[in-house]
Amino acid sequence: MNSILFAGGDARTLAAISYMKNQGFHVISYAINARLPVDGSKASAVILPFPCLKNGRLNAPTLQSPPTVEEMIRETGIDPKSAFVLGGPMADCPFARYTDLSQSEELKTRNAVTTAEGALDALIRNTDVAVFGLPVMVIGYGAIGKRLSRILQALGARVTVAARRREHRVCGEYAGHTVQDVKNLSLQGIRAVFNTVPAPVITPEVLKTCDATIPFFELASAPGGFDGAQVEQEGHRVIPCPALPGKVAPITAGEDLAKVLLSQLPTLQKKGSGTSVRT
Repeated sequence: MNSILFAGGDARTLAAISYMKNQGFHVISYAINARLPVDGSKASAVILPFPCLKNGRLNAPTLQSPPTVEEMIRETGIDPKSAFVLGGPMADCPFARYTDLSQSEELKTRNAVTTAEGALDALIRNTDVAVFGLPVMVIGYGAIGKRLSRILQALGARVTVAARRREHRVCGEYAGHTVQDVKNLSLQGIRAVFNTVPAPVITPEVLKTCDATIPFFELASAPGGFDGAQVEQEGHRVIPCPALPGKVAPITAGEDLAKVLLSQLPTLQKKGSGTSVRT
């Protein structure tokens, strides 16, 4: 009988485990609520968290002493040369068969909903004015940018979309937003900025176009769309918003993760079943 090993993670991981179990799969957990050795040597797949590592150790927020990747390999018995491993981005990855799920278009689309809702929550908690009528800029018009722009617009915000690709700007225009090219950004009149682009787009020159002190919400992964220190030196506030799905809606985010895993994993065998299931 094949098994899936979940190593580390947060409430999102627990929700994904519950979903997989309800689907009839055998699940092994390691370094989630306790750090005890397990036999994962025969696991069909190993699932690592998002983000994968924190301070060089497995992202396991419930543990006082999370394991390093090398310790995880030793304490689970997985073979880094043959194990099928999926998870968040990992520098110096020791696994020969590693899938970075942050590149999954399906996961990006699913996470866009919870990320946008979390961004809205961050805006409400970090400003003292109503969303209605607020001039906001959303940089990037991918899955997250589209969803966030739509939510903000529905609440009456005056949304400006900044995008590099012309077709994205056209889509933003026909969705009822003001549009800008990221190559010629101006923050004049803007009272909140959301960045979804994982590349520098807000330069010191762009910051000089601000005519008020405003909050900058960073939704993108590293390196992000701006230098936080530079933004703060200009008197603005930086609100990092990493891994929002797992924080604001862990059950939904976990179930979404499990659905993506089911599309990524090789042929698995359900618990108590004599036949395999191709996912």
